[in-house]
Amino acid sequence: MGKQELMALGLLGAAFVGGAALASTGNSQAPWFVSRAAGIGAFVALSLSVILGLLTSMRLGFPGLGRAFNFEIHGFVSVLGLTLVGIHGGSLLFDGFFHFTPAHLMIPFLSPYEPAWTGLGVIAAWGMAIVTASFWMRRWIGQRTWRLLHYVSFAVYLLAFFHGITSGTDTGAMPVALIYAASAVTVASLLALRIMVRGERIQAGRSATAADAIPAWSERPAPVRASLWFHREDATAGNWERS
Repeated sequence: MGKQELMALGLLGAAFVGGAALASTGNSQAPWFVSRAAGIGAFVALSLSVILGLLTSMRLGFPGLGRAFNFEIHGFVSVLGLTLVGIHGGSLLFDGFFHFTPAHLMIPFLSPYEPAWTGLGVIAAWGMAIVTASFWMRRWIGQRTWRLLHYVSFAVYLLAFFHGITSGTDTGAMPVALIYAASAVTVASLLALRIMVRGERIQAGRSATAADAIPAWSERPAPVRASLWFHREDATAGNWERS
C-alpha cells in the first residue's frame, strides 16, 4: 500500500472518529458543517484533478518537472478528492436531523434530503471511485481502457457540479459561488482547447499520410525517350545511316 492510500485511509478514519466524537457531544449541527466543508473541498479537488488531467494530456503540466511527476500529482489529487467525498458522505451518518443511513449514501435517489440532486452526487461519487481505482488497475486493464475510463471524469465533474450548486446549502455564499464559476470556466476552456489541439493533430496526421501516399514530382521516374534506329541501304554509298 502506497503513501497515497495510507493518507486517504488515515483521513477517512480520522473523519469517522471525529464525527462520532461530535455526535456524542449532542451538537447535531456539527456533522452537517463537516459534511458541507468536505463537500466543497471534494469539488475543488475534483476540479484540480480534471484540470491537471487536461493539462497533462496536452503536455502542459508543471513545466520542468517531468511527465511522471505530473502524473503522480494528478493521482494524488484524485485520491484526496475521493477521501474528501468519503468524509462528505460519512459525516452525515452522525447527523441528528436527517438520520442518514449507509443505504442513503450508497444508493442514488434514496436520500432524505433533496433526493434527486443528492442522487447525482452519489452517482458522481461512484464514478469518481472507479476513475481513481483505475490508477492502480492500469497495468491490468491496459493503457487504452485506462484512457477510456478517464473520459468518465467529465461526466463525474458535471454530476458533481450540478449536485453542488443545487443541493449545497453554501452555494449562495459569494466565495463558494466564485469557486464553482472559476472551476466551470477553467474546465470548459481547457476542454475546448484539448478538442482543438486533438483536431489539429488528427488533421496533421491525415496530411502526412496523404503526402506519403503521393510521391513528389521530383521522385517520379523520368520518362524514357525511345530512339528509333533503322537502317536503309544507300544504293550509292552502301553504308548504314541513322534517321
